[in-house]
Amino acid sequence: MFNLRAIALKLYRAASKQIAMSVMIIALSICLIMTMAMYIWNGKAQLQADIYRLFGEAEIYVGYNPEQNKWLTAEQFSAIEEIEEVNDVSAIHLTHTNVEGVRTFVYTIGSHNDALVKSRYHYEQNIGASDVVISQKLAQLFDKEVGDTLLIEFQPYTIVEVLTPLPGASDIEVVILAHATAQAISTYPIEGEGMFALVDLDKKAPVKEIATQLLTLDEELRIDIVNEYDYVKANFQALMIFIIVLSFFVLLITIVLLMSAFQLVFVKLKEQLMVLRALGASKKQIGKIVQIQLLTILAVGVVSGSLFSFVIIKFALPTLVEKMHLPPAKTDFPILLALIIIAVFSALIFIAIQWQMRKSMKLLPLQIAVENEETAFRMTKVKLFIIGVLAFFAVLSFLGAAAQKDNDAQQASAILLGTLLTTLLVLLLVPYVFSWLLKFALQPIRMLFGREAYLASQQLMPQIRKNMPIILSMIGLMMILIFGTTLFKTIQANDENYLNYLFEAPVVVKNDLQDPTFTYQVVEEIRALPSVKDALLKGGGSGLHLFKNEDWHLSAVEATDLQRLLGQETEHDMRNSAVVTEDYAKKHALHIGDRLPVGDWRMDSWHIEELQVEPIEIIDIVPDEERGIEVYVDWSSEVVAQDPRLMVKEILIETDHIEQTLQEISFLYERWPALVTLDYDSFVQENEDMHYQRWSLFIGVLIVIFIGTCLGVIQVLMHMIHRKRMDYAIQRLIGLSPNGLVKLILSQVLAFILYGLAVGIILGVTFTKLLALVDNSKLVFNYSLLLTSSIVFVVLVMLTFTVQGFWISRKVLSQELTE
Repeated sequence: MFNLRAIALKLYRAASKQIAMSVMIIALSICLIMTMAMYIWNGKAQLQADIYRLFGEAEIYVGYNPEQNKWLTAEQFSAIEEIEEVNDVSAIHLTHTNVEGVRTFVYTIGSHNDALVKSRYHYEQNIGASDVVISQKLAQLFDKEVGDTLLIEFQPYTIVEVLTPLPGASDIEVVILAHATAQAISTYPIEGEGMFALVDLDKKAPVKEIATQLLTLDEELRIDIVNEYDYVKANFQALMIFIIVLSFFVLLITIVLLMSAFQLVFVKLKEQLMVLRALGASKKQIGKIVQIQLLTILAVGVVSGSLFSFVIIKFALPTLVEKMHLPPAKTDFPILLALIIIAVFSALIFIAIQWQMRKSMKLLPLQIAVENEETAFRMTKVKLFIIGVLAFFAVLSFLGAAAQKDNDAQQASAILLGTLLTTLLVLLLVPYVFSWLLKFALQPIRMLFGREAYLASQQLMPQIRKNMPIILSMIGLMMILIFGTTLFKTIQANDENYLNYLFEAPVVVKNDLQDPTFTYQVVEEIRALPSVKDALLKGGGSGLHLFKNEDWHLSAVEATDLQRLLGQETEHDMRNSAVVTEDYAKKHALHIGDRLPVGDWRMDSWHIEELQVEPIEIIDIVPDEERGIEVYVDWSSEVVAQDPRLMVKEILIETDHIEQTLQEISFLYERWPALVTLDYDSFVQENEDMHYQRWSLFIGVLIVIFIGTCLGVIQVLMHMIHRKRMDYAIQRLIGLSPNGLVKLILSQVLAFILYGLAVGIILGVTFTKLLALVDNSKLVFNYSLLLTSSIVFVVLVMLTFTVQGFWISRKVLSQELTE
């Protein structure tokens, strides 16, 4: 005697191919989802380790920018310490010092000896009043080591530690002194605890809420959440969201493919199940047999997919990360996460396929294998009501989005809801519209393409209705393809436009630390370089006051090359000249030749103090710009020398040979080590790497989905054609030639897959275009990939059924009629 488990397993022989296909679909899906989830887990762990390695224990930096000339007061420092979630606070002082009488502007840090600041700046020794910690670059420059003496502001300090550069980070010239020492030797007066402070929080502290709370101390405070805007972290977070969305689509396609595969499995097993019912098996026993079969298929697929994922993570992940330019990740395989994924995946799949078990339990004893299904799509009152409700709420959603123009979040949510409802509405309507159109197209199809195409078209809608799961998988594939490729193509085009807007020149040199010794004279040296076509200076704007009509007027001032601005040489003394805009001149009744004293607001005395410079003379009036600048002075102006806000911030270098230019301007770093260079090519490469990460992931997953869908379609169609062999034999008996039979089979197959692809394209375009209303972006469709994928899909299916059709058409007719 066999128990139910043994019977369930023995029945597998009747549908071994379909069962193998089901196991393969589950294994591929769980492998993809688990591998991507493990990568997210490991990548996040790697990122957190990197953040700690770079930034230590501090979660927040709070303080002021150097140009603000403000310091954290003792009261502010105490208020920060009193915040409940704050574990530790360490004040930091920043200044610049003269080292060995050679380096006159070395970045200098004043710190305490607590663990928080040591973790941030990566040193271990305590720093006394006469001690110093220096970077490896300074140690090599002056040939110093631990125990040697280093002159800082012409005073001797003992080197207690040399900082080792972090892997992958550039080494800069930096000095770390005791906090009190750094304050004592500062070139400007100190009025507080430090320029900024490191803040360590509880692990579960609401960082952004605390940052908002800190701003209540002073609205001018600069709050930096550690690594919040770091490229790697932002890139990884975007990648994580992308992987989650991709996993959702993989799961969706998997469920649809499995529904189709299990449908074929139980068509194969139906005869055996009916025999069991005839022998006395109850509904409950049949249900238990089916459940054992489902669970076994699911278990084998999940286990094999998980093992394959384990192999990929442990042995292939580093290679995949390198080849796909992904952010680095560890190769751990957390068992708990794997079990959670397996449990969630299995539960969702099991719930989705319960309909098959319920269907099998309804089999009556000796039930005929012929299914009396509706052969056409019929519009019922219930369906009409559902369509009406969907249409009403879709229109309501878009009207709501139009009314929420001032609330981006609510508008985006309304558009997303409206898009989903509209897509579902189109999906429900298409079969009925297509059936209606097909009635009028049957006779033209017969006239143009022959009797075989006519018969294939006539039988199309019943086959679509019967095999809706596989049609849905084709539609899902095309929707993912269109939406994903369009998204990538559009983002790539937008990024390219943004980079062209962002970079005013191929190479940009930034003076981020505002070194006052980095002056305008250096531009002539840069212009003289062989690979440089031109170089332009760019400074910061300043709010200075100009005296006119017995009053001071606040004015937006910017330093520039006046002769270049005017486009001609002038005999005026540029040191005391200015150019104003038309609106500014009209507003203050200014004319060429007017001379205006210049003043600046003094925070300490709360009044406008005239600068000790000659009054500036207006030498020209120019059209206004959108940037809001009202007054232009030359780089050689005495005003620039008096106002640090007008110092050189950037140099824009025009060149056709970026690599050569970067090598030629290396002399700048010898004089000003803290300069930062940005070049267009590097940003383009960084952007392309990020695009390639997502594109390679998307294409990899898409290929798997494509292959799975293609195999599912082929399997369903082969089963459909195999079941119609008697019909084909009758067609041959009444005069259909073997070649005509091949044409009939290919026509049926082609009509089936073209319907799925066409509806998928319609829904994909509809979904993508409606969703683009969120930001009104201009979409760029990837027509080449869409066309290539469709052609490959059609060719693979047609080649398969050309072989099957040829095989069936050459079978002996008498054997076909008797089998």
